[in-house]
Amino acid sequence: MKLRMFVLFLSLLGVHAQAQYGPALNKDGSVVTGVLAAAFDPRAGGPFPNNLFFDPGDSIPDGTINLPVADPNNPSDPFVVLSAQDGFSTTERWITTFVSDEDTGAPGTIDPASVVPGRSVRVFQVTVVPGNPLAVTGIVRELVPGVDYVALAANANTLAILPLKPLPEYSSFMAVLTNDIRDADGNDATADTTYHLAKRRTPWVDASGKSTYPLLPDATAQQLEPIRQLVNLMEAAAAGAGMNPDDIILSWTVQTQSITPTLKILRSLAQPAPTLAGPTFLDTSVLGGPGLADIYAGVITVPYYGGVPSAENPTAPLNQYWRAAPGGYIPPFDQLGLDPNSTNVTVFNPIPVKTSDQTVPLFITVPGARSGHSKPAAGWPVVIFGHGLGGNRVQAASIADTLASIGFAVVAMDFPLHGISPDFTPALAPFYNENTPFAPIANERTFDADYWNNQTGAPGPDGLIDPPFFNAFFGGLINNLGARDGLRQGIADLSVLALSVGGIDLDADGLPDLNGADIAYVGISWGGINGTAFTALEPLVTRSFLSVPGGGLARIADFAPAFQPFLRGFLGAVGVQPGTANYELFLTVWQTALDSGDPINWAAAAAAHTPIMLHEVIGDTTVSNFVPTAPLSGTEPMIAAMGLTSYSSTQQSADGLRAAGRFLPPATHGSLGSPAAGSPAAFFEMQSQMASFVASGGGVIVVSDPTTMLPVGAPD
Repeated sequence: MKLRMFVLFLSLLGVHAQAQYGPALNKDGSVVTGVLAAAFDPRAGGPFPNNLFFDPGDSIPDGTINLPVADPNNPSDPFVVLSAQDGFSTTERWITTFVSDEDTGAPGTIDPASVVPGRSVRVFQVTVVPGNPLAVTGIVRELVPGVDYVALAANANTLAILPLKPLPEYSSFMAVLTNDIRDADGNDATADTTYHLAKRRTPWVDASGKSTYPLLPDATAQQLEPIRQLVNLMEAAAAGAGMNPDDIILSWTVQTQSITPTLKILRSLAQPAPTLAGPTFLDTSVLGGPGLADIYAGVITVPYYGGVPSAENPTAPLNQYWRAAPGGYIPPFDQLGLDPNSTNVTVFNPIPVKTSDQTVPLFITVPGARSGHSKPAAGWPVVIFGHGLGGNRVQAASIADTLASIGFAVVAMDFPLHGISPDFTPALAPFYNENTPFAPIANERTFDADYWNNQTGAPGPDGLIDPPFFNAFFGGLINNLGARDGLRQGIADLSVLALSVGGIDLDADGLPDLNGADIAYVGISWGGINGTAFTALEPLVTRSFLSVPGGGLARIADFAPAFQPFLRGFLGAVGVQPGTANYELFLTVWQTALDSGDPINWAAAAAAHTPIMLHEVIGDTTVSNFVPTAPLSGTEPMIAAMGLTSYSSTQQSADGLRAAGRFLPPATHGSLGSPAAGSPAAFFEMQSQMASFVASGGGVIVVSDPTTMLPVGAPD
């Protein structure tokens, strides 16, 4: 890219700002004894993220980040992942580095006390030229330290800016660092050569295109002039906010990606889907329950946008992701002259192309004779259930009896790449699709794939159908964009299901048996994660119970004991080790991909119009309560983003509750689903709270055993 040639040319010149412009004295009058220069070298990754990466160079832009890639069809390349996005993460950290010697790149040492948000580090939301995220035109607002973000010395030579709440989607921001930052010896930080020369107030070229700097050839000066203009625009905007440009040692802009457009459009396009269902002549006692609910099997046909295994591409789920129609830009973006061949799904081209219609299984329970309930005239009220990561639809049986006791049916479908694997869960063989009457027309959402060794998790088939966790988790590490779209597919599928439950006929009498006008949602873990965006998008859902969810998924996976060994082992096998720049790059890129389905970005919208009960387990080792190095990862950040009220006693609200309850050990991540998961008392309390919340329409939570919960006001 032309702008990035700036860095290369200056290194060839061999001139350095410290020699030409460096102050002899620090601001406090002391003699300068060392150098701490803020590195401005996007080519080497700093600052990152950075809108300079939007520079299209000689290519036709499509509104996405534009990074050099060896193979644009390789979804395991982080640069390919970023180059499919219309912006950077709304939740991830920004980083920049400092050096003590520009020739060698020797790291500097930041005095952590000098990194003061609101003083030495300022962050602004800015306006930019339409269609050009590089060119700042003004200040919208200054972000508030301690409320919107925190800045700190992440290590000796790295400064990090971390959002404390999700940044607004598809918006532009500017970070500005000043010479109030110091090194460990008290020396003021300076700009490096690149940025010093970009601060120049007079143009690099004159009106005729001739260089105004003796050492720069005309052609090079013409290439460098745009970056000088960009830096001057940023510093002019900062000056308008009261900053002295002479104090600025570094500034850069970051545009966040769009989050909501694609899922909102898919919801607007969603229609009731074809369904079939029939009795299994079993009840929940065959799955260890008291048998209050009768079990039905069914299928639903949903539009599918991801990769489907074929003879030509048997590993499609691992190497494909959503694509839009080439050049299918929507107004007003269709007037911008964007790349007519681009298939990136973005705010400009937000509608994915359907790759198939998938007919997939449903697990349905309705109150049986022992429940004491008869079907209402309008049909059974419904709870849509979302299962955990690596689980399947039959996990709905864990709540079916409690909900049958209050007269509710339960409907569950598998999330993408999930389902019953008879080689992994033989006890569920009666519910495996191939053992049902629907075998000729439906398939498990796992596609019965065999991509991994079931014993070791190593890539390569072993003759057994894979556990769902392998393809959902390991597959997402290989294909970050596929992981993003698996989240979005699962969310979109739930809306299709919500639109369709009112048409499900269980007894073949030609009449629906479920009440599509009375729908609640219950999701545990992965089901709570998917259910957050679903709740935000779906008007048919009138209350949601989210059990042990969390946002900021990539950093949870790196921190939580349940996932960290898998993540680090998988990345370590390809030479990516914790603590390295490549490891941090992977986490940032993975989170950037996941952002559009990550619940932290949908939490506020979900709570804005729908009653929510959320359960957290203190010390959860699967979905962490919080991640010390990632303020937006974990369950607690979700609770904060939703604005939920903490409770440990009975709650009631005519307007619907938005409340979070925290359960104490020995409760565990799986306690909602089983009394054997740590605490029978917590199991019964969680289930009874679910029943009161669902039965009341989201207006009541009855707490029967407060000893299972963290008292409100107690430290967690």
